[in-house]
Amino acid sequence: ARGIERVLLCGIETHVCVAQTAFDLLAAGYQVYIAADAVGARGAFDHVIALRRLESSGAVITTVEAALWVGVARHDGRT
Repeated sequence: ARGIERVLLCGIETHVCVAQTAFDLLAAGYQVYIAADAVGARGAFDHVIALRRLESSGAVITTVEAALWVGVARHDGRT
């Protein structure tokens, strides 16, 4: 009802909390973006595998800086 189509996620435990939230949002039809430098896990391997799994499920892996530029930078190269 609010017109929200995209969600940017950050948080702790990429392979558990972040992943389950992302999968629920994807199932509900949202475009999901994961700020890779704003999520983490106690184990580096868990983090890396979770990002790969999320991307293969349809989430877009990005960074905080790149996400902040969305809507600011234009496709013609001007800001």
